[in-house]
Amino acid sequence: MPIQHKFYQTNFGNGFETHNAIFDITPYKPEVMIVGTFNPDTPNANFADFFYGRNFFWTAFKNLFIHNAVVILNRRMPPNGIPPAILNPTLKEIFQLCLKLKLTFSDLVLEVLHKNNPNYQLLPNDNVIFNGVEYNLIQDGQNGNVGGLQQLNALGQVIWNTQNIINYLCDNPQIKAIYFTRRPTGIWAEQWNLIVNHHCMAGRFLTNIFSPSGQGLAGNPRMNALLHHWVHNNNTNFGQLDNNWLLNNGVNLNNF
Repeated sequence: MPIQHKFYQTNFGNGFETHNAIFDITPYKPEVMIVGTFNPDTPNANFADFFYGRNFFWTAFKNLFIHNAVVILNRRMPPNGIPPAILNPTLKEIFQLCLKLKLTFSDLVLEVLHKNNPNYQLLPNDNVIFNGVEYNLIQDGQNGNVGGLQQLNALGQVIWNTQNIINYLCDNPQIKAIYFTRRPTGIWAEQWNLIVNHHCMAGRFLTNIFSPSGQGLAGNPRMNALLHHWVHNNNTNFGQLDNNWLLNNGVNLNNF
C-alpha cells in the first residue's frame, strides 16, 4: 500500500477540504498558493494537523499578520514532540488566517512507494526501510544533501502531483501569487519549472522562498532570520514575499 500525502483527501468539517493534496475547497476564492514538497501520512511520526503544521510556517505567519512583530520564536510543535497539545496558533486560528489572506496550499508529491506493491517498514521518525535501505520522507535534500524523496524518485517510487496543481491553477486565474517553499534544484526544479513555464502562469507572481523548516538558515533566533529572509531577502537563490501584499495586510516591513 503506498504512503499517501496526509491530506490527499481530507474534509476538515468546516467548509475546508482537500483533494489530490490541494486545499481546493474553501469558503473564498484563493488568491495566494503555497507549494511544498511532501507531507506523508505516517501516523507514528507525523502529527501535523494541516499543511506546514509542525514547523515555523504558521508561527511566522502569526507573527507577520496577527502580532506584526516577532513574538513567537518557536516552531509549531507540542512539548517533546508528543501530541496532543494546545498548539500556537491553534488550528482554528490557522483557518482564520487562511480566510484573512485567501490562502491555498498544495504539495508536489502525491504519494510514494506505489510501484509493484513494495514491502517497507515504517519507523517512528518519518523514515521507512525499503529493500534494506532507510529513507526519510520529510527531508527533501536541501543544502546540497541528497534527500530520501530524491532517492525514491530515482527508483520510480514517487507519484508527482504537478499536473493536478497546474490544472487547479488554470481553473483559478484569480490566484496571482504562487510561492514554492524551497530552492528549486534537481527533481524539484524539474517539477517547479513545469508550473512556472505553463501558459496559464502568464501575468502571475511565482517565486521560491526559504524553507519554513529554517534548516541551514544563518541567524539567531531562527524565527527572526526566517522572517527577515521572507520580507527583505537579498539572496539570489531565493525570492521574497510580495511586499505590497504584506503592506496591504497591515504588515510593517521594518518590524522584520
